[in-house]
Amino acid sequence: MAHSDGDLPPDYRNDSDESLMLRVGKGDRQAFDEIVRRYGAKMINLAYQITGNREVAEDIAQETFFRAYRSAPRYREISKFSTWLYTIAINLCRNELRRRKFRIFSLEGMAEREENDKIRVDIVDEKLRPDGELERKELARMVRRAITSLPEKFRTPLVLRDIQGLAYDEIGKILKLPEGTVKSRINRARMRVKDILKPILDETWKGAKDNGLQEGGDPSE
Repeated sequence: MAHSDGDLPPDYRNDSDESLMLRVGKGDRQAFDEIVRRYGAKMINLAYQITGNREVAEDIAQETFFRAYRSAPRYREISKFSTWLYTIAINLCRNELRRRKFRIFSLEGMAEREENDKIRVDIVDEKLRPDGELERKELARMVRRAITSLPEKFRTPLVLRDIQGLAYDEIGKILKLPEGTVKSRINRARMRVKDILKPILDETWKGAKDNGLQEGGDPSE
């Protein structure tokens, strides 16, 4: 049986985040479902990159949306919705790290975590990538381990910029830092990640090159 236009659920896909939140504040649950659809994976990925624990990341994402929903009646379009939501998530991540009171992230510890890694990686210098020798999945794991070894003050802005894709000015608003400080910390974080990865990738490249010569002989002959 065909539905009349009045029976169809509202389509909010073209609405702005801010207008959706205003609808949520008036009790529109479907508008909130659209917010979760847009930001659910991003919040989990963000929390996972910062905390290094997928189960904790899912809990933080859930708490982020719970707080956003609870605050919806008081929401006002003072700033971008994404800035507001990311601020909630970052604060929850920092609370989690403070509760631990010791650094649990290391290259060795992260190497033992789950095998399924689908985190997008955009920060590796192409000059450091041995062509055809590292699968994307393994490279992503190596980069993740390098990122999680960084101090939180460098790790968080790097994740927001290079994995979440946020603009510098928005990151500054989320972290309450001047834009110049944000850029400086991101650049320092990138250099640290590259410093960590370079000897690993150089050794991999050397081993692959040696194996190629052994199998195929000297190409100059």
